[in-house]
Amino acid sequence: MPMNKLTLVILAAALFFSIGCSETPSSSDASADGWTALFDGKSLAGWRGYNDVETEGIWVVEDGALHLVGREKGSPHVNIITEGRYDDFDFRFDWKVEEGTNSGVMFHVGEGPKQPYLTGPEYQVLDNFGFRNGKGQPVGVTEHTASHYAIEAAVSDVTKPIGEWNSSQIVVEGNHVQYWLNGVKTAEYEMHSEKWKEQVANSKFRKWKDFATLGEGHIGLQDHGHRVWFRNLKIKEL
Repeated sequence: MPMNKLTLVILAAALFFSIGCSETPSSSDASADGWTALFDGKSLAGWRGYNDVETEGIWVVEDGALHLVGREKGSPHVNIITEGRYDDFDFRFDWKVEEGTNSGVMFHVGEGPKQPYLTGPEYQVLDNFGFRNGKGQPVGVTEHTASHYAIEAAVSDVTKPIGEWNSSQIVVEGNHVQYWLNGVKTAEYEMHSEKWKEQVANSKFRKWKDFATLGEGHIGLQDHGHRVWFRNLKIKEL
């Protein structure tokens, strides 16, 4: 028997509702399913300079994105951090870079040390093949985007072409950390495990006494002097 008009309307409404409920909340849905927007797309509200450094004219809002402008080589780094501090969380954000960019996102950041990476583990944001270090050399795969930074390479490189938006995710539950990039889990590690302690002891972090020791802290966006854009920054505390 053919469906009548009322039945069709009911089915269409149910389909629309189910699709709408399955969508990941955007940064504008500040309270949807426990998510909190960390960027309103209009201002730097909720963010400030690391160690209270001045950010005006360096981090700006451009076309709904949080943008770090490029500056001359040797300019002081102006990192920014969230006003809030977080322990366990699911943090999601979109980003894009220009050629040669080096940036990053850190968590469990504490103020005081000269740089936020001295306390906060980092999710690298990089032009994997175009970036050159201070010696003019490319960096190794353990320093590529979405790796267990400077310790283990990402399981796969799923970065999009330079200038296109990427979607990333950092999940921290206790000492257990996961990194995701464009829907692919690229790294998973257990802070303070025996394996992790050995890895840190064999890395540049061995000299940083406060590295990954705080258990909670700010989320930080890194300034390495290169242009980078962030949008749709949102967090769910776990």
